Amino acid sequence: MKTKTLLNSFIGLGGLLTLISSLWWGVVYHFVSEQNGESMWDSISCLYSLSEECNFLRAMGWLRGVNAYEPMLFWLGVVVLIMALLLKRSLSRGELSS
Repeated sequence: MKTKTLLNSFIGLGGLLTLISSLWWGVVYHFVSEQNGESMWDSISCLYSLSEECNFLRAMGWLRGVNAYEPMLFWLGVVVLIMALLLKRSLSRGELSS
Protein backbone atom coordinates (compact mmCIF):
# COMPACT_ATOMS: atom_id res chain seq x y z
CA MET A 1 0.00 0.00 0.00
CA LYS A 2 2.85 2.39 0.74
CA THR A 3 4.32 1.79 -2.70
CA LYS A 4 1.12 2.95 -4.40
CA THR A 5 1.02 6.06 -2.23
CA LEU A 6 4.66 6.80 -3.04
CA LEU A 7 4.05 6.31 -6.76
CA ASN A 8 1.00 8.58 -6.63
CA SER A 9 3.18 11.20 -4.91
CA PHE A 10 5.76 10.93 -7.69
CA ILE A 11 3.04 11.22 -10.32
CA GLY A 12 1.84 14.39 -8.63
CA LEU A 13 5.40 15.70 -8.33
CA GLY A 14 6.13 15.04 -12.01
CA GLY A 15 2.90 16.72 -13.05
CA LEU A 16 3.58 19.69 -10.78
CA LEU A 17 7.14 20.15 -12.07
CA THR A 18 5.91 19.99 -15.67
CA LEU A 19 3.14 22.49 -14.93
CA ILE A 20 5.46 24.90 -13.10
CA SER A 21 8.06 24.79 -15.87
CA SER A 22 5.35 25.37 -18.50
CA LEU A 23 4.08 28.38 -16.57
CA TRP A 24 7.65 29.68 -16.14
CA TRP A 25 8.19 29.31 -19.90
CA GLY A 26 4.93 31.15 -20.57
CA VAL A 27 5.82 34.08 -18.34
CA VAL A 28 9.36 34.46 -19.69
CA TYR A 29 8.50 34.07 -23.36
CA HIS A 30 5.36 36.19 -23.11
CA PHE A 31 7.48 39.01 -21.75
CA VAL A 32 10.19 38.52 -24.37
CA SER A 33 7.68 38.22 -27.23
CA GLU A 34 6.15 41.56 -26.23
CA GLN A 35 9.61 43.10 -26.52
CA ASN A 36 10.32 41.79 -30.01
CA GLY A 37 6.77 41.89 -31.42
CA GLU A 38 6.37 38.15 -32.03
CA SER A 39 3.92 35.63 -30.65
CA MET A 40 5.20 33.59 -27.73
CA TRP A 41 3.87 30.50 -29.51
CA ASP A 42 6.54 31.02 -32.17
CA SER A 43 9.04 29.91 -29.54
CA ILE A 44 7.18 26.85 -28.24
CA SER A 45 10.23 24.70 -29.02
CA CYS A 46 12.07 26.64 -26.30
CA LEU A 47 9.85 24.86 -23.76
CA TYR A 48 11.88 21.68 -24.25
CA SER A 49 15.10 22.69 -26.02
CA LEU A 50 17.87 25.27 -26.09
CA SER A 51 18.53 26.34 -29.64
CA GLU A 52 20.46 29.44 -30.64
CA GLU A 53 17.20 31.35 -31.02
CA CYS A 54 16.05 30.21 -27.57
CA ASN A 55 19.34 31.29 -26.01
CA PHE A 56 19.02 34.68 -27.71
CA LEU A 57 15.48 35.13 -26.39
CA ARG A 58 16.53 33.99 -22.91
CA ALA A 59 19.32 36.56 -22.98
CA MET A 60 16.84 39.26 -24.00
CA GLY A 61 14.72 38.45 -20.98
CA TRP A 62 17.73 38.25 -18.69
CA LEU A 63 18.89 41.71 -19.81
CA ARG A 64 15.44 43.02 -18.86
CA GLY A 65 15.61 41.42 -15.41
CA VAL A 66 13.52 38.30 -16.09
CA ASN A 67 14.90 35.00 -14.75
CA ALA A 68 15.97 32.92 -17.73
CA TYR A 69 13.86 29.82 -18.40
CA GLU A 70 15.62 26.45 -18.12
CA PRO A 71 14.07 23.47 -19.94
CA MET A 72 15.85 21.09 -17.54
CA LEU A 73 12.97 21.50 -15.07
CA PHE A 74 10.50 20.56 -17.81
CA TRP A 75 12.46 17.41 -18.66
CA LEU A 76 12.86 16.50 -15.00
CA GLY A 77 9.09 16.73 -14.55
CA VAL A 78 8.39 14.69 -17.67
CA VAL A 79 10.86 11.96 -16.69
CA VAL A 80 9.53 11.70 -13.12
CA LEU A 81 5.95 11.58 -14.41
CA ILE A 82 6.62 8.94 -17.08
CA MET A 83 8.72 6.73 -14.79
CA ALA A 84 6.10 6.84 -12.02
CA LEU A 85 3.30 6.04 -14.47
CA LEU A 86 5.27 3.13 -15.95
CA LEU A 87 6.09 1.75 -12.51
CA LYS A 88 2.47 2.06 -11.41
CA ARG A 89 1.31 0.28 -14.56
CA SER A 90 3.91 -2.44 -14.07
CA LEU A 91 2.85 -2.98 -10.46
CA SER A 92 -0.83 -3.15 -11.33
CA ARG A 93 -0.14 -5.74 -14.05
CA GLY A 94 1.99 -7.75 -11.66
CA GLU A 95 -0.76 -7.83 -9.04
CA LEU A 96 -3.36 -8.97 -11.59
CA SER A 97 -1.26 -11.86 -12.85
CA SER A 98 -0.23 -13.12 -9.37
